[in-house]
Amino acid sequence: MNRSLFKLNLISLAAIVALSSLASSHSIAQDTTCTLSGRVVDVDGHPIAGLLIAIQSIEISNDELWPMYIIENVENVAAAYTALPKSQTDEAGQFSITDLKPGLMQLLAQPAKPPPDRVSLFGFSTSTIFAPDAEVLSIQIGAITFYPYNQDEPPLGGITFAIEPGVDIENVEVVAQPRMGIRGQIIFVDGTPLANARITISARRRNFDGSGTGRSGGAPWTDDAGYFVQYVDDPGFYTVAVEFQGLRAISEQFILEAGQRYDDLVLTFDSEPVPIEPTPDRTEPDRVGQWALNPTNNHSYKRIHCESWDDAQAKAAVEGAHLVSINDAAEQEWLRKVFGTAPCWIGLTDAANEGEWRWTSGELVTYTHWAPHELTSANSGDEDYVFMGLSPDGRWHKVGPQSLEWQMPRMAILEQEDLPTKPSAEDK
Repeated sequence: MNRSLFKLNLISLAAIVALSSLASSHSIAQDTTCTLSGRVVDVDGHPIAGLLIAIQSIEISNDELWPMYIIENVENVAAAYTALPKSQTDEAGQFSITDLKPGLMQLLAQPAKPPPDRVSLFGFSTSTIFAPDAEVLSIQIGAITFYPYNQDEPPLGGITFAIEPGVDIENVEVVAQPRMGIRGQIIFVDGTPLANARITISARRRNFDGSGTGRSGGAPWTDDAGYFVQYVDDPGFYTVAVEFQGLRAISEQFILEAGQRYDDLVLTFDSEPVPIEPTPDRTEPDRVGQWALNPTNNHSYKRIHCESWDDAQAKAAVEGAHLVSINDAAEQEWLRKVFGTAPCWIGLTDAANEGEWRWTSGELVTYTHWAPHELTSANSGDEDYVFMGLSPDGRWHKVGPQSLEWQMPRMAILEQEDLPTKPSAEDK
C-alpha cells in the first residue's frame, strides 16, 4: 500500500492542532490513556445501531499519514486491522472507546464481520478489509466539525485528529450513511448455501436514462449462510454474475436506487453441492527473495518487494533479470503453486503502443490469462501494466497509475534463464 493514500494537507494539520487545544477543555483522566465516546447518527439525525467505530494510531512521515497498524504488522495487516480499539454502537447509536494511546489518530468504521484469517493485505481485494456497511461523513467534537481528507480512498471514512495524554473526549457526534450495495445469497440447486467460499463477482450497471453503463467486481468470501456483499457507487439497472470453480449464475435485472441497498438477491448454481477445493499447496517455500528453479524450462524465479511497476523493473535490471514472462498455462500454474495468489507485477505492458502487448523480456506474447472483468468501474485512464493474482487461478489484471488497484501489488516476480550462482543483495 502506498503512503500517498494517506496524504496530509495543511487544512488537516491545522484541524489536528485545533483539536489538541480543544481536547484540553474536556475531562482530564488520571492516567495517560484516552477515551472517546459519543453517538453515531445518519444524515437525518437518526441513530445508527450495530456499527463498529474504530480508532487507529497515525504516524506522519514526509507530510503523509501512515497507520501504525500497517507499520508494525505489515506481514499480517488483516489481523492487526481487526484488532484496532473499537466499540459497536447500541440501539441509541452510542459508543465508547477506552484505553486509547494519546497522539495522532484516525476514526473510521469497520466491517461488522472481520475478513477471514487466511486473507492478508497482499492477497485480496482491498474491499475485503476496508468494507464497512457505512461510511463516516463527519465527526463533531465540541464546536469543531471534521471531515475526511479524501472520502474515495481507504480506509473509508477515516477522519484524522489528535488527543492529548489523559484527556477524555465525550459527547462526540459522528455522522455516517449506509453504503450503496447489493447483498446476495448463493445456493446450489437443492437449496444448500455456498458457505465460506471465495467467489468471483461482476456487477454490471445501466443508467436509468440509458446514457451509459459501468461495472464493478471482485473476489469476496461468502459467509456461513452463503451471503456476500458487493458495494457500488451509482444507481441504475443492475445484473450480477458470480463464478465459483467453473460454476456460473447470472441474476435477472433489478433496480438499485441512489443511496439504497438491494438485499433480496438469490443466485442459484445449476448443480448439486460441490466440495470447496482447498488452497493449493505450494511446490516450493514461499520466501520473498529466494530463487526457485522451474525444472520444466530451467528458468529461475523470485518474488521481491517493490513500490511500483517501475521500481520492480529497476530492481530486475540490477539483478540482470526481467519481470516474469508467462508463455503457457503450465508456467502460469507453476507460478501460482509456488508464489500463491498475492498480487504481483509481471512483465506484460502496452506502454509503448496502446493495445500492442509486449513482454519486457522481448519474448512474443503467445499466451494470456486475463481476468473476465475489471475489478472496478472507475475511469482509470491508460492501463498499460499488468499484475497477476487475487483470483484462485491467478488471473491477470491491467491497471494504470489512475486505477484504484494501482496500489495493490507491492511485490513482483523476477525471472532468469537459469539459477543465479551469486546471491543478490536482498538475499544476503
